[in-house]
Amino acid sequence: MHVVKFPLLLTIRNANCIIERCQAAIFSPDQEILFDLSNCAFSDPFAITFIVGAAKACIARGHVVSYRPALNKKLNEYLTSIGFYEWGKGRDGAMKYAHHQAELRHFNGLDPTYTSTIINVLQSVLTMSQGVKDSLHLSINELMTNTFDHSETLEGCFVCAQSYTERGNVNICITDFGRGILRALSSVPTYAHLTNSIDAIKLAIEEGVSSRVGKLAGLGLTHIHRFLKVNEGEIHIMSGDGWVHWNYKNGNGVAIWQKKLRIAFEGTIVNIIARADGEGLYILESEMRDEPIF
Repeated sequence: MHVVKFPLLLTIRNANCIIERCQAAIFSPDQEILFDLSNCAFSDPFAITFIVGAAKACIARGHVVSYRPALNKKLNEYLTSIGFYEWGKGRDGAMKYAHHQAELRHFNGLDPTYTSTIINVLQSVLTMSQGVKDSLHLSINELMTNTFDHSETLEGCFVCAQSYTERGNVNICITDFGRGILRALSSVPTYAHLTNSIDAIKLAIEEGVSSRVGKLAGLGLTHIHRFLKVNEGEIHIMSGDGWVHWNYKNGNGVAIWQKKLRIAFEGTIVNIIARADGEGLYILESEMRDEPIF
């Protein structure tokens, strides 16, 4: 049996550790895989989507997956309520929607209804005009469409959203185990010059950049970035062996850092953190003038 022991905090700060251990499980020669969460005390949407995606990838490779539940009562109750442990049984977990959360879901195609649920999570803690909500709805749909159109994933994508009142933010994560941004973009002659994942990730946020030749695309990440700039939020994008983080906090422009993951994985993670501690109204300038602010 291959045992995957996870750290105390299942968060994006521990991404290298979580990705390494899940990748080792996926490619393990052992038939039985045990995901051990007994020492874990907290989990964010990044870890939730990546671990269930890894579990599904293990099952697809013929492994038998089981879980050792978290001993932390609060975390265990949360994971149970969103159907997290059901993924080891080869079926999708149950989805529960509350005012502050759009729980774990797995998709093999675009579901605008769930996108509306994510917007409702944001609306529960942010005051947004209809124009802003429509723009974000289109942007999130575009991100998910990207997954199905050019990632070539057989496992679909995994999405989780959660608001944290005490932290004053909303966290949305979309994870797929497809071919990754570099392979997707470099398959198009225009971007055939790309040779590393970090450059591909940074290019992917530019408007109009897409592997969908001849189609209007490439607006999802662009619009999300414009919103986060106004919101002073953050976004992490990981793909292949690349990890790029844009931080728009404190109104001081944007701080960008990038690094290589210790081990590459086939797929893409888009992790969005929006501030929810302000009282301002988010509104498109186009609702008053001609051009949107994002």
